[in-house]
Amino acid sequence: MSLQLIPMDRETGEVLEFRPSMIKELDNSDLTAFLEAVMAADKMKKEAEKEVKKRLDEGQNFARLSYGKPAQQKVLTMTNKQKFDLVTAHGWDCVEPVGLPALKKMFGENIEQELEQSIVYKEKKPSLKWDV
Repeated sequence: MSLQLIPMDRETGEVLEFRPSMIKELDNSDLTAFLEAVMAADKMKKEAEKEVKKRLDEGQNFARLSYGKPAQQKVLTMTNKQKFDLVTAHGWDCVEPVGLPALKKMFGENIEQELEQSIVYKEKKPSLKWDV
């Protein structure tokens, strides 16, 4: 089975050569329909990737797919003495506080009240909301 996504004019049925620059030329209705289609395709892509990974984990082989080399990450694991020595040698700029959710998990909800004077509220850009 070979699947392809083919951009097509809904009114004329004409097959289009769709380029990213054409997105700016779409009217609001077509842009909304395009975004909806892309989101559906993205959902299918995620499901397909999940299934491929499951099959690879089971030992199945694919003609053009395999796992790449796993990335490695350097993580510091330090004792309190090592942390103290680091701050003593390099000052407070070499450390940063643990995030508020982690602090709450470690010390309970009351930690937020202790840190209230240091909390800054930043607004995030709102996500798109689809009307039903």
